Amino acid sequence: MTKKNLPLVLAVFLLVPFLFFYPRPLQSAPPTSVKDTLSNSQLSFFARLAVGNSATDTLLKIATSGNPSNTTNNLFVGDTLGIGATNVGTTVVTTALNTYTIRDIGNTAQFQVNTGISTSEAYTGAAVIATRSAIHTVTFTPKSSIMGGAWQFLIKATSRTGEDENDGIPDQQGFDLGQDVGSTSTGPGTRLKTADVTCPFGATASVGTTVVVNTNSYHIIKCQLGAGITNPIDAEATLTVGRALTTGSQLINPAPALSHTEGKADSTADTYTFYIRHLDSGNNVIDADTATGKIAVVESVRVTATVDPTLSFIIDNTNVGSGATICGNTLGSPATNTTATSVSYGSLSLGAFNDLAQRLSCVTNADGGYIVTVYEIDPMTGISTGTTIPDTDCDGACNTVTAAEWTTDTSNSGWGYSLQNINVGTTLFNYNVGGATFAAKAFANGASNAKQIMKNITTPTTTERAYICYRLTASTIQKAGNYENQLIYTATATF
Repeated sequence: MTKKNLPLVLAVFLLVPFLFFYPRPLQSAPPTSVKDTLSNSQLSFFARLAVGNSATDTLLKIATSGNPSNTTNNLFVGDTLGIGATNVGTTVVTTALNTYTIRDIGNTAQFQVNTGISTSEAYTGAAVIATRSAIHTVTFTPKSSIMGGAWQFLIKATSRTGEDENDGIPDQQGFDLGQDVGSTSTGPGTRLKTADVTCPFGATASVGTTVVVNTNSYHIIKCQLGAGITNPIDAEATLTVGRALTTGSQLINPAPALSHTEGKADSTADTYTFYIRHLDSGNNVIDADTATGKIAVVESVRVTATVDPTLSFIIDNTNVGSGATICGNTLGSPATNTTATSVSYGSLSLGAFNDLAQRLSCVTNADGGYIVTVYEIDPMTGISTGTTIPDTDCDGACNTVTAAEWTTDTSNSGWGYSLQNINVGTTLFNYNVGGATFAAKAFANGASNAKQIMKNITTPTTTERAYICYRLTASTIQKAGNYENQLIYTATATF
């Protein structure tokens, strides 16, 4: 070795250790296929009692303006409801929420509870709250890695004056972290904890305070890699936030936003931004590795969306009025009562097909398109009797997976649906598939059994629509009474 080359050799010798002690990202790019799927993306309910409610009343009236929720459209029989109580006379100072169970919905301004309210709750302006919470399943595909780094999931939190992002009460500007209730660690409204978070890559979970991004406040869910550990690249990662309420806690869904208008002909979702952020080993945010997504929530409709972006999902009553021919059937006079949030049969024709319908519309700019699913909470159930109208087996051959003809069996009670494709890229079946007259299926029961009804695996070129056709039969010996069910629709877009 010559003396002339000695400085170059020394420089290389001194530089090599720094490459080990100061690792750099293998590459810098935001993650792809970013998605946050909610187990329930129904808006929380937050109304206030109107003038005229008294102690011992079971039929309660809510104010129809000036509050997050101004109708009963987002309430259902069986919901647990909290009503604010006060111990200071007639002054509206809430000190607790006493719980009741909803027994009936009278109209858009009234509902009935299981027992009469007390004097402490019978005042104008008392809060009326039904929280909806969800498990967030966040998936993404990393495009970069750094030794000892971390990944953050930022979910929208409120920063509005008068709202608390962690008091267990639904907020109008974001998701609530839940209230710290001491030794109680499970159930609705309890504080989200580290144990409720499952991280990918074997990382250690933590639930932080809040951070401000672009003037908005966000809860911080962090997954910290161990020293000397890197995450894989181009392999899908799953971060789960929340557990079943029997074992843990969940984030509380927002109440209707300040700008929210509940439609009479359609219901449009409130959308919230979330972030997936990559941090280096010094807890510095790597801006080039940040991805943005959207989540959407709406009354009694479960909708999720991903990456910035546009996702519109609408349920309406367009073209499904009395006299319209949908799914090959002419809709009768009860169709005039169909709205975006209600399908009302009224008095059924016994031993006959009772047909009603709604229109579904979806559009997104996502590269991977969208999927719409649906499930029912329970079978059609008598409100006061508990008697059910069974999920249909059509003419004896259909179920929740397989469609079959349903044109002859009117002697047995049954509840099911069919579809009519208007311009959807792909529907999973159509009412006239294979030359059928009315091919139908039964609704699947529960979120884990939700079934796809519309999808497009590429970016749609226009708003895509289909009719969903509800069919109900009641035998001549079906027990008398009022029956009710609840359908949850979910729209998910993938970028």
